[in-house]
Amino acid sequence: MQAKAVQAAFEKLSYREQIYLEKRNAICMTCGRVSPLSMRTTFDDLATMFEGSSASGAERAYHRALEKLTKNLVEAGALHVVELKRKSQRKKGKKIAAAVYEYQVDYDGEWGEISFDFVQGTAEIVKPVEMDKVKSNIYTKRAISHILSLPVDDLLKKLTLPFER
Repeated sequence: MQAKAVQAAFEKLSYREQIYLEKRNAICMTCGRVSPLSMRTTFDDLATMFEGSSASGAERAYHRALEKLTKNLVEAGALHVVELKRKSQRKKGKKIAAAVYEYQVDYDGEWGEISFDFVQGTAEIVKPVEMDKVKSNIYTKRAISHILSLPVDDLLKKLTLPFER
């Protein structure tokens, strides 16, 4: 990724968002110093820095800042993102046997749909997004391969997949 694009996207964030990202990721965006991950600030400590917040509130604020940074990078053209949301699921016993996921490319507002059969390990594109039709389904294929590689517990979460073409 281009360092200048990351720096510019980072500078668009508020001071508080910048602190959340720098402290939690143990990176100084001013000098470029990267500390060991063991030195990163906990969510409890971040909550203490911004009085009145809880650890879970600090974690939510960190994830919002990360999402905002990702959107800034997409706007700059430095990154492409596929966002996935589970729409429905069908269980067989306690395991998820099938699911339908919606996906969005680069936060463009249009949602496509992919149907998965986890028993057979197959997927079908129900509705591709307009941006994906031109690119030979590159975004859909990326989303499918990622979902099929996930453990079952992770299939319940909202996912954002950053990647470069």
